[in-house]
This record gives sequence, structure tokens and C-alpha cells, in this order.
Amino acid sequence: MVIDLRWVRNYPAERKSNVNTGLYWALSFLGAKLPASADILRWHGQVVTLDLGAAQVQPQSKAAWKKLLQILKSSDEYRKKGAIDIGRFVLLSLCSANHYYELTGTSRNFSQFLASHSFGPRQIAVVESGVAHGNRLIDVGTGGSISAIAFVAYEGHGALKDASFRKQDVETLEFMPNGQLHFGLYDLSGHLKTATTPELTKAGKPSKCLWCHEINLNPPFYNVTDLPGYYSTQQFKDLVASEMRTVASYRQTLHSKVDFRKTQDHTNAENLYMSFAQPTVERLAAEWNIPVDTVRQMLRARNLKPHPHSTAQRPTTGSWGISYTIEPKWTRWHRTPTCGGRRIFGKSRATSRTCCNRPKRTSGRGHRIVQMAGICQCPLASRISQ
Repeated sequence: MVIDLRWVRNYPAERKSNVNTGLYWALSFLGAKLPASADILRWHGQVVTLDLGAAQVQPQSKAAWKKLLQILKSSDEYRKKGAIDIGRFVLLSLCSANHYYELTGTSRNFSQFLASHSFGPRQIAVVESGVAHGNRLIDVGTGGSISAIAFVAYEGHGALKDASFRKQDVETLEFMPNGQLHFGLYDLSGHLKTATTPELTKAGKPSKCLWCHEINLNPPFYNVTDLPGYYSTQQFKDLVASEMRTVASYRQTLHSKVDFRKTQDHTNAENLYMSFAQPTVERLAAEWNIPVDTVRQMLRARNLKPHPHSTAQRPTTGSWGISYTIEPKWTRWHRTPTCGGRRIFGKSRATSRTCCNRPKRTSGRGHRIVQMAGICQCPLASRISQ
């Protein structure tokens, strides 16, 4: 399972080492073991050959990986360029909910997930949630190992305080053998969902869960109301801290390309798909091998407008401590009403409501930058043709 990926520099100071780290983290988020001594990436010029066999993706996901690689290699881009854009590869593998489910070996239904974990009778009641628009009810897994750590969060209508709460959406969290978090979204019938219900929660889809959690179990940020019979807010915080000590101890036993101690390394993976999905004009000019002014003219001719958060150039310092100017960014599917991210694996089309492109602020060395929190699930994210 090998594929060639082409590198288009995303920002002036980006180096191959940043790309390597980003790819390792993206693959790790998808469950790959990534042995420290494995020869996974081999560069030749601006192209890197990725060996997924050497990366040791999860055994149950190999068929899905082969199918995805077959689709990518049959694309016009691969036939013309001999490689697929690195950003496109990360977006299509990590940021499409259905691809994420297939490539990580997500439980096919909620019953299958429940059968693989044990849950205690005591639950967590979140009255003031930073994720749900209303209350949130959480089941807690039992056991002392990382494989036993699991949570199920229910979103719905009504209030836990007066017992009127009614479940609607189901969100699951567990850990993969490589130490990374693993997310799943289900409806009440137990079927996988590509995203949560926007009226109930800001959770979005799995890649947005990763955006917020990164590599951590998150404690409650807003909850101040304790309800009888449930974990108190302080007990919830203590539980998360205890579980994270178990996770940290387990991660120390791994010998992987991913170093969990370098807590900002994952931003390299985010940069790969963010810069592809919302490119600067410089990025497009390099990708298309045409002048920057020509790109600007093409975008204006198609009435493609930048996102509100990037309507003007502004100097900033990136997560890597490098100062550079961010140009206005254009989304690659600005005028696309629906996305077909489900058709590679034979699913029905998903509506644009599953694309959670909501602003998120992220900090990096003393500053704050506005970025977008989700990526559309198109199987071959569209490009403006010249």
C-alpha cells in the first residue's frame, strides 16, 4: 500500500520536516502504529512516497485503505502529476467522517461499541456545557487500563434536573492501541452518523472532535451545577485527571514516530489540510505554477470571496514561532451546496449541514489566530480549473 504525495509549500518557512511530522500525526489519528524505526516516508524532490504497510495501519482497515488509494490514483490529478496533493490526501482520509470510520475501524453500530466496553451505573450530568446547547449526559467506562477508558455522551432535549431530558445524539470516545483518541457518532437507532445535530450541539464530526480534544480527555470548562446522584463537577475533573495519568503512562511505552510529549506537533497535521482547504493565493499560485496576480484575477472573476476571518492581510506568528503574512483564504467549495464525501465507501450523499466550518481560536506562543474547525467531506475536494 504505497502512494506518492506532492508537496506544495503552505507557508514560506514550511520545511519537509514539518510535512513529515504532519503526515505522521495524521496517520496516527487514523490508528497507524508508526514504528519508530520504520521507513515510512521517502522523499524524491517535491514528492514523498508514503508506505502505509510500513506505517502499520490497523489490520482491519487495510481493505478500506486500498480502496481509497485506488480512488486517489485514478483521479485526474494523479494521472497528470503522478502524485496527489498532500493536503488533499490528509483531508480525504482524516477529515471525511465516513473515511475516518472505515480507516480507523470504528464500531459499525452503537451496540458493537457497547459490547466492547463496560460502563458503571453512575453518570455525569453536564448542565452548562461548552459543547451541547443544552444538557449533556455522559456514561463512564470502568476498568484500569487504557483499553477500558471510554465515554458515551448523549445530547438531546429537556433538562436533567427535572428528569425531562430525552436522548437524541450519541457520541463515543475510546482509545486506539496507538494511544490516540477514537471518536464515533451514532443516532438512537445505533447507526453511524457523519455529524451531530447542529440544533443540539457544536460537536460536528470526528475531525472536529479531534480539533478540540487534540490528544486529551477534556475536563468540564463551564459546568458549575451539580445534581444529586451524578458525579460532581470536581469529581468529573478528578476522574479526567486520573484517566489521563493512565493514558500518559501507556503512551510512554510506545516506540513511535509520534512523540506525545511534543504537544504542539499535531498542529503540523492540521496545517496540511487547513492550508489545502482554505489556501492563500500564494499557495494556489505555487500549486498551479502561475503568477499570484493571475490567481487573484481568476478568483475575482468567479466571485469567490475570502472567509470573514481572513479578509485582510495581517502579520502573525505561527505555531512554529515563524513570522509571516497571512493572505486572504478562499474555500475550495465556497459555492457547493452538498458534499459527496460518502460515495467512496458506497454511502448516500451527505448534506452541507454535515460540514462544520465554524471558526475556532487557537493559541500559539502568546497570540491567537482564528481558524476553521471542520472540513467538507467531498471525496475529491474540488479545484478551480484553469
